[in-house]
Amino acid sequence: MINNTVCLSIIIPCYNVENYIIDCLDSVTKYNSNSIEIICIDDGSTDNTQHILEQYRYKFENIRIIKQQNQGVSQARNKGIEYSNGKYILFIDSDDIINSDLLKKFLDSLSIMPQLDCFYFDYTSFKETEIISYATNLETIKTKSFTTGIELLNYLLEKRNYSGVVWRLIFNRKLLSEKFIEKNHEDHNISLSIISKAKLTYYFIDKNCYFHRVRSSSLSEQYIDDLNLKTLIKVLNQCITKINKLPLSDKAKCNYIFAMNITYLESLLRSDKIFTTKIKDNIVKELGFLKLMIRIINNKKSNAIRNIFYILKFTKKNPCSFSVKKALLKCAITKKYPDLNIKKDYKSYSSLNKF
Repeated sequence: MINNTVCLSIIIPCYNVENYIIDCLDSVTKYNSNSIEIICIDDGSTDNTQHILEQYRYKFENIRIIKQQNQGVSQARNKGIEYSNGKYILFIDSDDIINSDLLKKFLDSLSIMPQLDCFYFDYTSFKETEIISYATNLETIKTKSFTTGIELLNYLLEKRNYSGVVWRLIFNRKLLSEKFIEKNHEDHNISLSIISKAKLTYYFIDKNCYFHRVRSSSLSEQYIDDLNLKTLIKVLNQCITKINKLPLSDKAKCNYIFAMNITYLESLLRSDKIFTTKIKDNIVKELGFLKLMIRIINNKKSNAIRNIFYILKFTKKNPCSFSVKKALLKCAITKKYPDLNIKKDYKSYSSLNKF
């Protein structure tokens, strides 16, 4: 049963994070409110994580600890949702840090707009051992409101500021209609579903809202086996299918599709698949081509000369056929993606099926 006195449930999956969880909990507990509960899911930690969690539970009445055998971050999130009482949910990675002022700004916004469905915010990445200052006041003027989540999504995609991770939003729990599954980039599916179903949304444009720690042992730095690679392709294709069905602008859809292809190619280079030197060179070339394309499309029209310079530099380093050079130059002039018909239910350009 939902506890009506709790407005926001903060869910933190924890697994062997004794070196980071103190920073995380210090940031979360800095803003004290009876309308916020903090649910820490100890996912079978074997280090000192559980002891640290118990110390914080002793200090703060709004902290709850749920223990389970190691099942992964997705099942930990599902468990947190199951035990949560709040109308709104925020996921925080246990090695990340949140600006406590963000929590205050969310509750203040909610008091003004009680129909708020989704509260999206910017973030900053920092290195594993880097010391940061997160006790800063956020500027309320750096905000935008949207009548629907589709409008927000379109804005983010056109600005190339949509990452698909679930820790970038506080959302009404009614929008979460599916459980997390232990898959690579499952966040993409969930966050896309949440935002696209939202009505009134709020975007806090301040990179001091949330601080994402980049660890050397993080998933993005690890090799990906063949099974996970196939799962990744499935998830990305599902997301692209969803995007194509949404009433978004051509630019927004193209930015998303190309970004997903880049995600795949970068994962492919980290996979345990064995490629010939020629194929690997082609993957690197394809990756460079996509990044160049996005750069050209999103540059201002006044930067046409700069775009042509980028093209000449790229084609000199990566020998291309005349047709490819022609497509790039056409892209620089028209600022439209080549070989992409977003009016179809599928993309006609795809790296996902090439390698």
